[in-house]
Amino acid sequence: MPRDDRERGAPTRREYVKYSGAIVGGGLLAGCTDQSDSGSTPDSTSTATEEQSYTATMPPVGELTLDKPPSSWVGGLGFTADVLTALGQADGAVGMADPRFWYHGFYDFLDGVTAPEKEALTQFTTPERDTDLEVLYELDPDLLAFDPNPLISIYGLEKGEAEEIQENVAPWFGNESRRKRFDGWTYWPVGEPYPYLSLPEYIPKYAALFGEARRGEALLSLYEPFIEDVRSRVPPEDERRSLALVNGRYNPENRDGWVVYNPKSAVERTWGKKHYRDLNVVDAFAGAYDGQSSITVDFEGLLEYDPDVIIFNFGITYRDFQGENLIRKQRALLQDHPVGSEVTAVENDDLYVGGTPYQGPIINMFQTEMTAKQLYPDEFGAYPGYGELSGSEQLFDRQRLADIVTGNF
Repeated sequence: MPRDDRERGAPTRREYVKYSGAIVGGGLLAGCTDQSDSGSTPDSTSTATEEQSYTATMPPVGELTLDKPPSSWVGGLGFTADVLTALGQADGAVGMADPRFWYHGFYDFLDGVTAPEKEALTQFTTPERDTDLEVLYELDPDLLAFDPNPLISIYGLEKGEAEEIQENVAPWFGNESRRKRFDGWTYWPVGEPYPYLSLPEYIPKYAALFGEARRGEALLSLYEPFIEDVRSRVPPEDERRSLALVNGRYNPENRDGWVVYNPKSAVERTWGKKHYRDLNVVDAFAGAYDGQSSITVDFEGLLEYDPDVIIFNFGITYRDFQGENLIRKQRALLQDHPVGSEVTAVENDDLYVGGTPYQGPIINMFQTEMTAKQLYPDEFGAYPGYGELSGSEQLFDRQRLADIVTGNF
């Protein structure tokens, strides 16, 4: 990891020009991390020139005020990138922790919605799971649109370096709530656990910071009723088919067996498995995880729990992974095996591509629709295959979503 000493003390260019140093950190955060405090409206500063500022609050960094909306930003692993795309800010992306995890495929189904090619985005983490400070300095973004704590906990970033980046490059603004934070998680800059945020809570916060309050409101007015409608239509428990959420890449040929994930969220507000939570799935492997988030089983173990439906986690990514369709391979392994072929899901050909946990509002809407049809076809209509839904089969208004993203609302 490149490291070099930089002078500190004097106010930096960014402290004057970019965000006026208006981040509440450390012990001052006591009153600023309440998740009910949206911090979600632009603030008109009363000055002689009536200059407008843009203020939002998000744990763990607290309140952030910008003199103008960011024109460039760096993301993490795809979640905030999708949030910002929904708010019409995709063109501002210049780098990510790992661009490969930002799924673009659903944007193809929305007229006029585009995102930068992944190859055009600079990755600032290394294969050795390190953080390259030099790359962040070279990118020189207006905003670091993600939580720094995953970098500190996983990618070798030191707390002092996180502060240095905030002082000399750009402010951090994000909250990692994909799943329950693991033991050993760091809590910079607050020094103690901070609240999780649900997916809809991010929208007004980023909208305020980018001067997109109206677009954020329009997005929520489409997103929240759609989710509530789907949730209200989930069949009674005795009519729901059981699910096995299986890794879309690993199998007995390249791993010790089939990796099966618990589709239930350990923390209610997290968004990585939100579509499974909203659809109130029946987990075929319930009670088998022994406190872990996944287990590994062989063909016999898969048959023992005998799921009605198998969904391949990260399936949308593994449909085309390094030039190979791994989902097609997984299906063939199960269908051609004397034990695997006896599993109910395999016998009935209920083997489906699954979504990515790095889902903002756009991706989550598509994945909720997709999974609802895969699990409950009698209520939501049959799932014909990825991207093959006709207009009458769609569960939400794609044109309305496209208009919001492109600003035609």
